Amino acid sequence: MPLNALSSYTADRVILPRRYGIASGKSFLYGPPRSGKTSLALQFALGFKKPIYIDLANRHLQSDEVQGYLLKMHLEKKVDVLVLDNYHTPIVLPHIPNIVLIGQKEACPQDFVPKCILPLCFEEFVSFDTKNLSLKTLFNTFLKNGNLPEIQEFGAYKRLERLYEIICVAFGADTELFLALLGFQSQNTTPHRIYSQLKSTMKLSKDRIYSTLTHWQDNNVLFFLPHSYKPNAKKLYFADFSLSHLLHHNLAAQLENMLFLELVKLGEHSNEALCYGDAGEFIYQHQAFVSIPFATQDLIEHRVSKMQSEHIYVITLSFEGQGKVGKKHWKAINFIDFALGEE
Repeated sequence: MPLNALSSYTADRVILPRRYGIASGKSFLYGPPRSGKTSLALQFALGFKKPIYIDLANRHLQSDEVQGYLLKMHLEKKVDVLVLDNYHTPIVLPHIPNIVLIGQKEACPQDFVPKCILPLCFEEFVSFDTKNLSLKTLFNTFLKNGNLPEIQEFGAYKRLERLYEIICVAFGADTELFLALLGFQSQNTTPHRIYSQLKSTMKLSKDRIYSTLTHWQDNNVLFFLPHSYKPNAKKLYFADFSLSHLLHHNLAAQLENMLFLELVKLGEHSNEALCYGDAGEFIYQHQAFVSIPFATQDLIEHRVSKMQSEHIYVITLSFEGQGKVGKKHWKAINFIDFALGEE
């Protein structure tokens, strides 16, 4: 088996463009499982003449074999870009200008630039469409299928099975814990509260659950969003908003998680912090964003009256309009237009 698995990985595979780019130099890609990190790295590598891709999770490869191969390719000047997938153990890297490592964030070498790769945003999902489907149909599919790139290739009867398989492979002995967390989606909670609720039904130590949650948060598998002024208050969201389909169907929680991820996307090129307020609204760049799927004007005005922000976007499934509550201006816009930047 050749060590350079680039041709076998890219054979019969269409790599579609993402919102992320990789700059020349030394990059370290991390993020939730199956978010498209490898495809992005290979798309970058294919722009070079002598790319090498090695998956270090390949059980047939020994570290000394990989080390010797890299040295040989470097000395023979047969590599101008290197991609190492599932990087976790120290390897002497060749002195070449362009290297992309993929792994857990804590494995990032000091001289590499870390870059988080999240699953598809709605705009990317729309750009992948090759059937000229309506935006309404695409939205319904996105809501049902979720945002992992590969899941779009599976039929309905295989989708949940594949999601569960991804979780089991990624989290191993912590699969039960991760599945239990899905019940907290879009809820006010904290690691301590999660531990208190789960310890009676699962065999958990406080140290284990805290370290595991920290690891998942560091790699953006999940997010504990802080309150705007209460230091200990948090809300829990996931990088894949659809995972809770494995347990139950909570449309409101999933739509709120979808809105959260769209706001995370907006903040990828900004230093502005995202937080949430007393009325459950997201606060970003001094504006409020709240998910009210089945909105009416009365319901909107009731929620807006509890908010502090003067400029409020209400994200709905279909209702549109605008108005004022005292000095607070609100505008209702459907999720499709908001996510595509057409507000």
